[in-house]
Amino acid sequence: MDRKPKYGWLVTLLVFMFIAALRIPYITNSPYEYDSWRQSDTESIALNFIGHRFHILYPQLNYDGPLPNYVQLEFQITTWIIAILYQLFGQHYALARAVPILFFIGSAYFLYRIAKSYFSPSIGWLAVLIYGMLPVSILYSRAIMPESAALFFMLGAFYWFSEWRDSRKRWLLIMAGLFTALAISQKIPTIFVGIPMLWMAAAAYRWRMFAKWELWLFAVIALLPPFLYFGWLSTIAEFPFVSGIASKHILPNLLTSITTDAAQRFFVEQLPETFTWYGVAMFVGGLLMLHWKRQYPIGIWAIAMIIELVTIVATIRFNYYLIFTGPLVALLGAKLLHTLDQWIFGRLVSVAWFLLLAYHSSMIVAPILDNQLNLVLQQAEVVQKLTKPDDLIVVGTDDPSLLNASHRRGWRVGNTMPGDPVAELQYFVNHGAAYFVPLQGTIYGDDGTLHQYLLANYPLLEAKNGLSIYKLSK
Repeated sequence: MDRKPKYGWLVTLLVFMFIAALRIPYITNSPYEYDSWRQSDTESIALNFIGHRFHILYPQLNYDGPLPNYVQLEFQITTWIIAILYQLFGQHYALARAVPILFFIGSAYFLYRIAKSYFSPSIGWLAVLIYGMLPVSILYSRAIMPESAALFFMLGAFYWFSEWRDSRKRWLLIMAGLFTALAISQKIPTIFVGIPMLWMAAAAYRWRMFAKWELWLFAVIALLPPFLYFGWLSTIAEFPFVSGIASKHILPNLLTSITTDAAQRFFVEQLPETFTWYGVAMFVGGLLMLHWKRQYPIGIWAIAMIIELVTIVATIRFNYYLIFTGPLVALLGAKLLHTLDQWIFGRLVSVAWFLLLAYHSSMIVAPILDNQLNLVLQQAEVVQKLTKPDDLIVVGTDDPSLLNASHRRGWRVGNTMPGDPVAELQYFVNHGAAYFVPLQGTIYGDDGTLHQYLLANYPLLEAKNGLSIYKLSK
């Protein structure tokens, strides 16, 4: 263990200022960049709180159909705070991005405390630096999405439970339960943090843990609120895809997904893009160098996240779900580099490794942050000029970003009656659709049938650069 540094507080402050500063560039970007579907959906929920129903238990999307369009998604902490900030200061994207950034900084604080407790302050500083520089962390810690909040509560849950293990103070166990409940309410895969908690309880009490009422209280606090919340939303949700997503899309293939070519390609492509190969190697090396007798909770947590990768992530294959392994990459990576630092020429190796990680991370992140979806924004300007705010529109895309950017409600093609585009269009018209909006003249999945039908039956409102739209209502 390191001795307590004389100016440790100053080093800690500088480390946190540095990782916060990394997130300032492009903070004013609109949601229409990478993962614009998820980012713009998140912001649209905040805007619908303001414009329609300011109730945290009634989140609404802009599709498919007119409001209300309640959706079974995470507990809306991030969007609720964004909505409050928008009401107080106006709709500024920097405010929306500040919310996940602050949650991420909070998660980094818990990471530092965890590393300091299990390893040393210097490993804590290094872990925070690695955590803050991983490509997946930079991208999704400032994305208008709930991932940062989930990280904050997940890391807090592990930290509070570890503190309870050492002191047996019940208020710490209650805090761990509350943070676990909030983590699960943000992203269900964070429930895997319960595996090292269960292991810690078993190591402390063995079979007697089942007789400890405080552990049963922890389980009730941790699991009952998210169960009730998602159950409640299932009674009002109108959006079909995400309703019951776990039972319909994840559980049936949970144990076999990792064997598929699609899953294996996903990991080969995405692991170096999210962590860099240097980060992946640090995770493996740090896991091998753990002192398992003292540091087993970290090792069990790492194994739990590997299980999450080969079950949940292999099934749904969203790259931002990899972010929940980020804290373990940082902890184990810091442990590895700190261990190398003790060897002959090890400091040179560890510094070079760290710098290579930072360099490759910047090479991955910079072009992504610089890429705004200008075509979507240009088309949205045309929609706003040619339509009224309460007009229902149909967008010729599967992605709802154009709907969200236009601040309109309506439908996406190919989701209501797949395989019959003309009948689907008539359904939209019969339910009040006033305009059809291709994305610069293109229609998702269309073989020309829908395009020709639109030309033959509906007037085309011309606009510059091919950003025309069709008028469906008379």
